[in-house]
Amino acid sequence: MSISKEEILLISSDLSTSDIVKKTFRQSGIDVKVKKDIASGVRVSRDSQIVLIDNRLSDGDCFDCLRSLNDLNTDLLSIVMIEQGERRAGIEAIMDSAFFYTMKPVDCDELRTVVERAFEVKRLRKESRRLYHYTVEEFLRHKLKGYLSQIQKVGGIALYDTVISEVERALLTLAMEKTEGNQLQASKLLGLNRNTVRNKINKYKIKKF
Repeated sequence: MSISKEEILLISSDLSTSDIVKKTFRQSGIDVKVKKDIASGVRVSRDSQIVLIDNRLSDGDCFDCLRSLNDLNTDLLSIVMIEQGERRAGIEAIMDSAFFYTMKPVDCDELRTVVERAFEVKRLRKESRRLYHYTVEEFLRHKLKGYLSQIQKVGGIALYDTVISEVERALLTLAMEKTEGNQLQASKLLGLNRNTVRNKINKYKIKKF
């Protein structure tokens, strides 16, 4: 997975931890911004950020840090770094809102894997928000662009009738799934006559639940 041109916020006063984290992500092109306490970390934090948090800080612990960060930001992906023998604290941190935890001393491969997962979740959240704000028209236009080019290459296909049929089939299938096969409820959901729905189900050979 490529995770270049990204940034991680590290909140830790441990110099050896800071050095290891920077070294781990240097070749990936990820900038590691280091802050030594909760107060300074919170000041530079922002929404949807990936944050590495040391368990012990000069002005509190990882739980204090998580709460302070989440009070100001949304969609944070916080990874807590826990001392050996304190695994329970890592589990509690996840229950408190952390994305995951790793053990200290830091294992570069383990940390890289966890951070890659965090970046993937961040990407999926962004894509989900983008799709959520799509209008139906925008969604269909986006999907049909590639479809149109393929149709043009093949030729001899009635594009309008084909697209309308496929959209109709998809709507009917979704309505039947949503209503668990109840044709009366499906017809109300679609705003169609029950007989019309029944005929179209037969026409498209849609599975009857």
